[in-house]
Amino acid sequence: MARDTDAYAAQLMGLLPTGPAWSRDRDVGLGDLLTGMAAELARFEARTDDLIEEADPRTAFEMMEDWERVLGLPDPCTVAATSLSARRVAAWRKLAFQAGQTRAFYIALAASLGFEIEIHEFDPDVDAHDAALTPLVGGGRWRFVWRVHVLTSTDYSVFRAGAGVAGDPLAEGGALDLECIIRSARPAHTRVIFTYEGA
Repeated sequence: MARDTDAYAAQLMGLLPTGPAWSRDRDVGLGDLLTGMAAELARFEARTDDLIEEADPRTAFEMMEDWERVLGLPDPCTVAATSLSARRVAAWRKLAFQAGQTRAFYIALAASLGFEIEIHEFDPDVDAHDAALTPLVGGGRWRFVWRVHVLTSTDYSVFRAGAGVAGDPLAEGGALDLECIIRSARPAHTRVIFTYEGA
């Protein structure tokens, strides 16, 4: 806890030499000067405590714009948040989940967005596949493809049979953010496919 002006004034007074020339009266002369110095020292310590809070995007207030600038927010995967709490969450997520190559990393990333997922990595030596696809699968083309199966129920109202066209997203809202964020965090040499529970 930061010390206040009185605590700093007492410390400064305690450093004075002894004798009648060194008055401890805070209302006149030297005491008045030391009280003014104590106020500035107390203000400086309080601002130092504030800086510790600003060093974490989850508690930042004054430096929130700086965090967003450094992290490149808002980005194509993150809509511009309006509330301070949403901005803090977006900054923390961007900082905490910058890159990874393990299943656990992507499962935790999806969980931070409120999704439960399963990850399947295709292995041509293990996975069953149509014999007609053997040249593609056996040739190693699927070695760098992995699938994210979203278990969390999602609204599929964006795509309509007969009205939608190829390339239209199946899901809307958060699921699109999940796809974008996982695609931006995936290793560059891989390709990720998304499937949805009940789709």
